[in-house]
Amino acid sequence: MKSKTLFLLMTCISLSFSLIAQNEVPETKKTEPDSLKMKTDSLLMTADTLLLEGVSITAERPLFSVDGEKTLYQVSEDPTIQSGMASDALQNAPGVSVDVEGNITLRGASNVEIWINDQPSHLTKENLKAYIQTLPANTIDRIEVITNPSAKWATDADGIVNIVMNGKIKRNEFLCFGTNISTQPYVMPWASYVWKNDRWTVNAFVNSYFYHGDAKSENQRNLFIKDEDGEFIPTSQTHSIRYDKYFTYSPGGSFNVTYTPNEKNTFALWLNCWDSFGPVEGTTERKRTEYLEQAGTYEYVFVDRSYTNYLFFSSGLYYQHKFNEEGHNLTVRANGNWNRNAVPLEDRTTYTLPLPREDAFRMDYLMSNVPLSANIDYNLPYSKNGEFSMGLNGSWESSLTRNDVDTLIGDTYVKDPFMSYCYRTQDQKLGGYLMVQHRFGNFTLQPGINLSYYRTNIVFPDMPNYTNYDFETYHYFNITPSLHLSYRTPSMHNFKLSYSRRVNPPTAKQLSPFNIYDVESYLTGNPYLEPVYTQNLEASWTKYWNNFGSVGLTGYYKSKKNEITSINESGFHEHYGRVVLFSRPVNVGRSYMTGGEFNMMYRPNGMFNLRFYANVYDSYLETNYGVLDQWEKNELWSYSLQLTVWAKLWDRLEIHASGHYSSPVQRLFNQAGANYSIDCGMRTDFFNHKLSVFVNGYDLFGLMRYSNTYTNPISSGSYSSRSNSTYLCAGFTLRFGNVELEQEAQTAGEMGGR
Repeated sequence: MKSKTLFLLMTCISLSFSLIAQNEVPETKKTEPDSLKMKTDSLLMTADTLLLEGVSITAERPLFSVDGEKTLYQVSEDPTIQSGMASDALQNAPGVSVDVEGNITLRGASNVEIWINDQPSHLTKENLKAYIQTLPANTIDRIEVITNPSAKWATDADGIVNIVMNGKIKRNEFLCFGTNISTQPYVMPWASYVWKNDRWTVNAFVNSYFYHGDAKSENQRNLFIKDEDGEFIPTSQTHSIRYDKYFTYSPGGSFNVTYTPNEKNTFALWLNCWDSFGPVEGTTERKRTEYLEQAGTYEYVFVDRSYTNYLFFSSGLYYQHKFNEEGHNLTVRANGNWNRNAVPLEDRTTYTLPLPREDAFRMDYLMSNVPLSANIDYNLPYSKNGEFSMGLNGSWESSLTRNDVDTLIGDTYVKDPFMSYCYRTQDQKLGGYLMVQHRFGNFTLQPGINLSYYRTNIVFPDMPNYTNYDFETYHYFNITPSLHLSYRTPSMHNFKLSYSRRVNPPTAKQLSPFNIYDVESYLTGNPYLEPVYTQNLEASWTKYWNNFGSVGLTGYYKSKKNEITSINESGFHEHYGRVVLFSRPVNVGRSYMTGGEFNMMYRPNGMFNLRFYANVYDSYLETNYGVLDQWEKNELWSYSLQLTVWAKLWDRLEIHASGHYSSPVQRLFNQAGANYSIDCGMRTDFFNHKLSVFVNGYDLFGLMRYSNTYTNPISSGSYSSRSNSTYLCAGFTLRFGNVELEQEAQTAGEMGGR
């Protein structure tokens, strides 16, 4: 109590002297500039001011590093990229490539999701291009690359690229429009609008796509059947050449709005709608030789004309509440879409056995799908080095498939009971995950576990042959763990070890024994399928240099038990009057893929990099099913190489060139041929990035070819496909608007943020 009284007394005395000093009191004795003194009896009190200088503690973050499942590129720490755009920054992120059109790939795969500030961007492909080519690189704090996403990310993509902004954007407004044209040919005009302030973000995009193209495919097949002695004898040989002509028109648009009323809450809504329609004309030349029933050689040509109409609509809601700025947050997401694929076949003429006779028929195919999903994620940092995450997710999906086929008998079309079908599938899924991430200095440990329940069934409405058919409802319950370990050294050596296990149950369509008939073959399901169990193990080492780039090695092993694949069998069917081929899904006994990757990026500055990627792996598959009565094993070593050069000169001319080669790939009873190509392009900016013009050349020397060969005791043959793989694409983008920056704003988050 005495100390408190003394403190108040001293404060009052200090304030009194301050007031006296501020007022001009005459005849006052001048005091020393560094002290004020007052003498009362024998007590001498001195009020003195002590000024402490500010202390700044800074630590330079490494330009590249690995943290758990993330590979980080600290854009804000890279002075060579600050004058560039977001697309330039993405070029320097490990494993990420951006071509001159703005298409983003990760390790060569296009199935990659782009997230912004830990949220799915929900931007369309063209809208995303406009965004990254317009956004300044100095508004980005870091880019996080995730090649093996854990359950926390709730995605089926091969990888995620998360762009974390640094909070410098105060307001922006862009209006962009442009047109892309190609020698394939196609034309695509588009327009994009972005408006943002401290609370609202609005994004709208519209485009229209017209495509006209030709394709050619060739197929040869030899069919065998097992006789009474167990020997396989030939039954038929078929050689086909098909020509297709496409006329496709696709208008569409999207709308996204985000509202942030305060620092703790964020709301978002997005809507997308696309339509694709146009005529397709196909001509097939076929020569078939029968050795058993109706022996002889038959040559014929059939033409089919159809009109496709694909309509897609999707929408979603997002809400996030931040309890603090240290990563404690709650996120709720809900998504839903509806898509409809209608293919009415106006006319088709073919020859069938046993007469043979000419049959004309028409077909009306319709497939609609309605998937809904919802996710709840909760993150709680329990210390400055650790974070706990948990989440719940659920999905519901219903699809309807209907195929009405009418065969011309005389002058009247009559419904074909064999080729007509209608069924509905329903799938429900409920799951959750628990995950912990903790850092022990430069070592990060990230264990997790996922629990899921899956239910599926199928219904046959209005099907006389299946009125009494009781399709069993299937239930699956799975527990799948994951583990990610990473360690980085002060000299920028990064080590990562990850393991994950996944379980994929069969779909309702795969489980159904219902037959779907085509002109000369049919498909059927398999009610005895089991779930597919996948084990993934990956270990990598990467060394980064700020002024050179990186060198990395990765070893991986992926094994699958009960992998589901379709096999071909043969047998006599009364509908066709002869031996025909049919396909059904089966569980293969075992398969694995093991190999290694080498990647190198030479990056002397932020505006140039050269990348080399090599992948060598061994693929093995084995299976046994009743027709063969023996184990079939296939193994093949394969490799792929890719070299890419990207540079930006004079802050306006961007050039890109790449070449790749993939050796033949072995699959069950199937081998895909080698393919290779050389691509290049350039893009240049004018008027301070207001106008951009690009031109791209794909498969410049016509090297890309697709071919497959397959052989087994049931059937053997080869397949090749040729289309217009060599083409040029050009376009322009015109931009209006600007970005207002808050230069004094601080960068957000620490390295490896939430």
